[in-house]
Amino acid sequence: MEDFPDSIFVVDTVTITGNAHTKDFVILREMSLYPGALITRDLLEYDKNRIYSLGLFTQVLLKIMPTTPGKAIINVDVHERWYIYPYPIFGIKDRDWSKLFYGAGLAHLNFRGRDEKLFATFIFGYDPMVSLSYRNPFLSEEGTYYLQGQLSYSTEQNQSILAQEDTANFDEHHFSVSTTIGRRFGIQHNIWAQLGYNIISVPDYLPGRTLSPTGKDSYPTLQIGYTYDSRDLAEYPHLGSLAQFTITKYGVPGATIDFIRYATDLRRYVPLVGGFDWTVRGYSNIVAAGPTPPYNHVYFGYGERIRGHFDEVMEGENLLGLSTELHFTILPARYFFVGFLPKEFGVWKFGIVAAAFGDAGTVWFRHDPLALDNVAKGYGVGLHFLLPYSAVLRTEYAWNEARRGQFIIDAGAAF
Repeated sequence: MEDFPDSIFVVDTVTITGNAHTKDFVILREMSLYPGALITRDLLEYDKNRIYSLGLFTQVLLKIMPTTPGKAIINVDVHERWYIYPYPIFGIKDRDWSKLFYGAGLAHLNFRGRDEKLFATFIFGYDPMVSLSYRNPFLSEEGTYYLQGQLSYSTEQNQSILAQEDTANFDEHHFSVSTTIGRRFGIQHNIWAQLGYNIISVPDYLPGRTLSPTGKDSYPTLQIGYTYDSRDLAEYPHLGSLAQFTITKYGVPGATIDFIRYATDLRRYVPLVGGFDWTVRGYSNIVAAGPTPPYNHVYFGYGERIRGHFDEVMEGENLLGLSTELHFTILPARYFFVGFLPKEFGVWKFGIVAAAFGDAGTVWFRHDPLALDNVAKGYGVGLHFLLPYSAVLRTEYAWNEARRGQFIIDAGAAF
């Protein structure tokens, strides 16, 4: 990026190089700088991170080239990732190293060069699954409307402690199909509606494992949602906000399955001075209307975790959580070129961030009051490693209210 004072140039034009496959409009849609806009370092950095967050490139560079007095061309130079390949699958479910799964998939991450994504996956081991999914973010070149569809079948081990009822744990068979259509307003606002159908059956039926006495719950779902996302870098944000609100209707009025969930997720990322930045997240998931089946309970200890209580499973119908982190960048993200690899795989990113954090959360059932005495809390410190291909590895040490400590290794940003 060229060295220039802020607020001298406005954008003349935007040019794009290096995108042998990706269409220009996919990149341009992520940019806040457009012809006539004032060029600043902050906006250049923001747009660079937004383009990188597409997940299509190993590196994004923005270059300023002055033209006439007061105007400049912005050149967006990208290094594309490889976009179609079979790939092995290996991982852990619910962030639990005892729940290993493995398999294979076939992905096209940039179908037609329009950021369309096609996936076929086959998973074995813990909670085996087969799924097909498709996402088209550009029903038109403007990217105003998008479409997504998914079909999946899985065998999942029951997560509910209450549904187990002192017997051996049991499996659930899940079949689901869904279609989502959404509309994007600018680069930060999205609304969507999703229509789906689900069948959940329990071969080893006992009362309470499903709401239907047949051991099979079949029901439609309708979800509407809104997202505001101004984060600079999706994999590990330093700047911006995320606000997401969803309302999901399960079943139809008067049927066996007939309840609603209201979910919120609010996040804020604030850069401070001297290499520090501060992040905070508040989130909730509240149920209403009819009875809740055990497979729709909410938890800490699976996907959502409270560090300090990382391995403890807490079950309820409703969930409320709050987390905060203070980051200090030890090594800013740097790029390394690995010459013996193809160019799609040869650009590697690496950075190190130190963090101090605090988590709190609680779950409860509708017949119980929300009690602050039941809030689980934890705090700690850690090192976060920013790795190639948008990967993040976190090593942390956390303490709970009783000052009992635990070492945590986890993948991805905490939020």
